Amino acid sequence: KIDKRTIASKRRIMAQSKGTDVVIQLLDQALKAGLTAKYVMFDTWFSNPHQIVQISQRGLNIIAMVKKSSKITYEFEGKRMNVKQIFNACKKRRGRSRYLLSVP
Repeated sequence: KIDKRTIASKRRIMAQSKGTDVVIQLLDQALKAGLTAKYVMFDTWFSNPHQIVQISQRGLNIIAMVKKSSKITYEFEGKRMNVKQIFNACKKRRGRSRYLLSVP
């Protein structure tokens, strides 16, 4: 049996938790330890609306690629839209970027 007060026990509990929950825990630990940041950057694995809201509530901006799914919607210009609808609503300027779209 492992003593629950040890760092090994805490790491084991984290390893058995959902990755999306652990990200928020680790982010809170980093901020509590005095790390300062303006942005959090991650890939599509963590880019769901709930995760984005949780990070925004901590006063951080997010840079991420979002999942292309018709089931997931985002609030954009006051409307609930999926990624495809957001792409269609925005005109990409030719030659300006290699990225599909960048939305503030």
